Amino acid sequence: MTATSAAVQSEKDARKGLEVEAFVRSVTERVAASSGLELVEIEMKRGGKGPVLRIFLDKPGRISLDELESASREISAILDVEDPIGRSYTLEVSSPGMTRPLKTPADFMRVIEKNVQIAFVEAPASVGSDAAGGDADEAKVPVKEIKGRLLAVNDKEVRIVPRDNKGREGAEIAVPFSALRHAQREISFR
Repeated sequence: MTATSAAVQSEKDARKGLEVEAFVRSVTERVAASSGLELVEIEMKRGGKGPVLRIFLDKPGRISLDELESASREISAILDVEDPIGRSYTLEVSSPGMTRPLKTPADFMRVIEKNVQIAFVEAPASVGSDAAGGDADEAKVPVKEIKGRLLAVNDKEVRIVPRDNKGREGAEIAVPFSALRHAQREISFR
């Protein structure tokens, strides 16, 4: 195989991967919606005996094992008939767990007044939040990590009261979604 044909095949494989994910997402969203569930995330990873397709579902409150099992059976039946992957694979359907990544305003709304951990990039003082070229400056700024209580969220930012290692709360801060690198609920067993 020449370098050119390998590149073309790699591009075809990538396109097929996106098509497979889009199809699986469509099927999963339909099944989830009909059961009152929400699709959180889809992952396709390489496994020892073929790909592993992981689907994470949730719902407000708590999702039950029976609901996950029912959704898994329904999704599996559709994928078995449609066969978008075209080879043997492992399907895993589960909840994202209590420490699921917080990515969207809706994710954050679920944990208002709860403790969270966030990692974000602080914008340099000389660069406005909407200034051009902020991305180049952002690469030079280290990621800051804090723990604290989530106060509020809107479609532009989250508002958090940071907490130090001794549990003392500091002054409220606002972190724009564009600056967030990672966020999750903090679970404490104290």
